[in-house]
Amino acid sequence: MSWLLNFDVDIFKANSEKQYPRRLLNRRLVGLCRTVSVVELVNDMIIQDKSCTQREIYYKLYNLFSEQCQTNRHILHVCRILGFPRASLNVYASEKGCIGGLLVLRKNNKRLNLNEVENGLMINDSLLKVDRVESQANYILVVEKYSLYQKLCEKEIWNILPCILITGKGMPDFSTRKIICELVELFQLECVYMGDYDPYGFRIYLSYKEGCKTNEDAIFACSDMRWVGMNSQDMELIPKEALLALSRRDKNVLRNMLNGDSLRCSAKVRWELTQMETLNRKFEIEAMESLGMDLFIREYLIRRVMRREWAS
Repeated sequence: MSWLLNFDVDIFKANSEKQYPRRLLNRRLVGLCRTVSVVELVNDMIIQDKSCTQREIYYKLYNLFSEQCQTNRHILHVCRILGFPRASLNVYASEKGCIGGLLVLRKNNKRLNLNEVENGLMINDSLLKVDRVESQANYILVVEKYSLYQKLCEKEIWNILPCILITGKGMPDFSTRKIICELVELFQLECVYMGDYDPYGFRIYLSYKEGCKTNEDAIFACSDMRWVGMNSQDMELIPKEALLALSRRDKNVLRNMLNGDSLRCSAKVRWELTQMETLNRKFEIEAMESLGMDLFIREYLIRRVMRREWAS
């Protein structure tokens, strides 16, 4: 369908007396061409029982889309027209999050143990579409940053704290939230989160708890996820030079969270955010490395989880 872009055709005047500006006509024609091209591509994939990511669609239709966000909008538009979620059309988000630890996947008489894979696997929508999923974990540990995830993988934290380790590399995508919810339901696991002591760390945490309310994946919200750190008490453990003042943008994000509805049932989290605002201080989780990674893991992270010292 991309050949349509090479024609200056007035398709809107054929059956109507209404006059349209040429720029509007061109824009609508381009939009129609993009939508039909996405439908055509998705239809071919379903017939062939194949799948692809949104990023792959962008590259396949490179002469139609100038930005990834345009591709994503038209894919979402097609989903709304057809009345199906994106995954049902064999279209998945680009892989972003990572998962490792005590999780075993079995398919076609093959066995994949994630704790034997260096740094685990990238998360996609179809990761758990296997014959059997097994786990000896008691917890799902979600960390904000990939850097911490890597270090915890190197230390094989699951041998000390029986867990499945996950990171969304910042703000989580659809696939990361989805797999957390599926694992919590499948194995009835406690889910805990560790992130920076700053407004964005808390906002990322709330995105896991609430899901994304702008589209179909709002249902993938882990409402029982617990905040295990960092918190205001940890300021005593880190070097003073690691404490930073809140920026104007930080304060705006903080105030929006405090004024929103998300914290009505989260008294401890609200208290932490109020403390942050009062003290006008924030710090990143890397500041805790001054304790030494082994000490941080054993005497801080694992102890907090085992003693259930968390906020909900």
